[in-house]
Amino acid sequence: MNGSIIFNESFVFIAMVVVAIVLGIVGVVVIKSLKKEKQILKTTTTQSSSDTKITLEDLIIIVSDKKSSKEEVAKAVLYFIQKFPFPPKTGDRVPSNAIAYLKFISLVASHKKSDAKLISYMTNELDKLYFDYVSEIEQYKNIGLRSRI
Repeated sequence: MNGSIIFNESFVFIAMVVVAIVLGIVGVVVIKSLKKEKQILKTTTTQSSSDTKITLEDLIIIVSDKKSSKEEVAKAVLYFIQKFPFPPKTGDRVPSNAIAYLKFISLVASHKKSDAKLISYMTNELDKLYFDYVSEIEQYKNIGLRSRI
């Protein structure tokens, strides 16, 4: 009888150890799957926020806000150069929808956090991309610079 009690106690102990190991493995699997779901959720959130369409008006709001930081203005300039092609000129005339683009240039040049390097970079890049607008870009840059005084 003593042998069977020892056998039963050791059997129960082994069963408890096996159950503890199985529960531990299940817990690890559940935790890892939750972390993957969080990463997927973060990726989806990032993608949906980057899918938001930024308009020229949004960029104008950023550069016309005197509280915008140098980094915000610089990001707006980079985004403007990359995503907003100027409308083609009709002969020698600037189309009316191009005025907002030129206004952006003036606002960047007049912003107190814009430095010479950023303004020079913006005008040089725009001059390369839109050689038809070189004189207008220069003119609106100068308007912005004069308003800084």
